[in-house]
Amino acid sequence: MKFNLKSIAATIVLLAMLMLATAFSSLSAPAPCKNATLNGTYGSSQTGTLNGLPFAQVNRVVSDGNGNVTGSGTAVVNGVVSFPSFTATYIVNSDCTGSLTSVSPPGLTQNLVIERDGSEVFFIVTAHPAGPATISGNALNLDH
Repeated sequence: MKFNLKSIAATIVLLAMLMLATAFSSLSAPAPCKNATLNGTYGSSQTGTLNGLPFAQVNRVVSDGNGNVTGSGTAVVNGVVSFPSFTATYIVNSDCTGSLTSVSPPGLTQNLVIERDGSEVFFIVTAHPAGPATISGNALNLDH
């Protein structure tokens, strides 16, 4: 009788281990980010300084999921309002970081960190055509 109880206990332990192994193997790493992660319409807000002056901007940005964006918005530099528009290209890395380079106007670059589902983007300006900039912000996907 003891032999049968030990066999049953060993079988139960083995089955439990197999079930755990199966459960853990089905947990896969999250899908890598790619250019298609940024797709849809985003609302962005950014603040900081431009040429040492206070800067704020809001934009409506449309990303095609293929590395291209267009946008327009309202910018205020030291109380002076303007209405810029832009086109840019971007690259998204598998670790959900990326970069953006403005085509029009030229000279603007940003580094990006993207939520894995594309719902939000955090960015910092690394070069600005108007001069020295300390500008960062975020963009929310309005389609989510």
